[in-house]
Amino acid sequence: MKLNRYIKIFLPTPTIAKVLSRVSLIFCFFFISCVKDFDINIKPNKQLLVVEGYINNLVPEYNYVVLSQSLDYLSTNFQSTPVSQAIVFITEGEFSNNQYNWNISTKTKMTEGSLPSLPINFKSGVYIDPKLVTDPPNALRGSAGKAYLLEIDVDGRKYSAITSLLQPVPIDSLTLGFNYIDEENNNVNKIRITNHYKDPDTLNNTQFYYYRFFENRSNFGWGGLSRSRTAGTDDLTNGEYMHLTHPRGFVAPDTVTYYMASVTRDVYNFWDTFNKARNNNGPFATPVTLGTNINGTDVTGCFSGLSLSSKSILIK
Repeated sequence: MKLNRYIKIFLPTPTIAKVLSRVSLIFCFFFISCVKDFDINIKPNKQLLVVEGYINNLVPEYNYVVLSQSLDYLSTNFQSTPVSQAIVFITEGEFSNNQYNWNISTKTKMTEGSLPSLPINFKSGVYIDPKLVTDPPNALRGSAGKAYLLEIDVDGRKYSAITSLLQPVPIDSLTLGFNYIDEENNNVNKIRITNHYKDPDTLNNTQFYYYRFFENRSNFGWGGLSRSRTAGTDDLTNGEYMHLTHPRGFVAPDTVTYYMASVTRDVYNFWDTFNKARNNNGPFATPVTLGTNINGTDVTGCFSGLSLSSKSILIK
């Protein structure tokens, strides 16, 4: 009885019901009558040169420069994006007495070349050291503690960038554990990798973490590897011994080659903002500004120095 009376108190009377009905009709009419098509005029973007360059100390074939042109938001003409016939050099040097000193004898001309691991449709606009084909042992390889100058000339327009190779942080060991059942992938048992290492006792150490395994073994380049989304900063863990377990799971049997790349803060910030922009859910999301380290007019991108330490582990 109490429940019934409670409900009756809140039921509308006939008069209130009529008023609510009229109000509903008015709102329906209002929203229906206000439908209107809008044509949004999207202005063309200014075309930019996009630079993606890498220098590292362990994998010579992954020292390369990719040049392309930016596209309008609605463009589908992807064939025109590679930039060919550019003049590209990388020179090694040192930073001392508040200035860079470049060793001209190390100046390496990068050319659009052919590698067995480089897909045919990616060869245009990808610049490598030709010694990778003619003299692999002496091909361009970065050295820890050195600085590197990238110089680009595209139809007389000049661009440059400087990056540094930090001292690599050694990986003490990799271990397996934290198994789980992947219910979205046929209930496959997967195993996670934990990286054990000592963070340097200096502030602002930043790392990226890459994996090569059966899913990407035939891919080319750093973009072709899988990269952990784990934050690679030591803002809260400076100088501590780390036991870093990554969320990705691996399936046995497989061999995973794990890379820990120490990078300067500007390189880390660029790729961090790039990934946020790539995952920003379309044009109406919060805009992200990329902080390029490329000097020149109408250019964006990053010249990334990756100071690598690496180990492989058998998934079993």
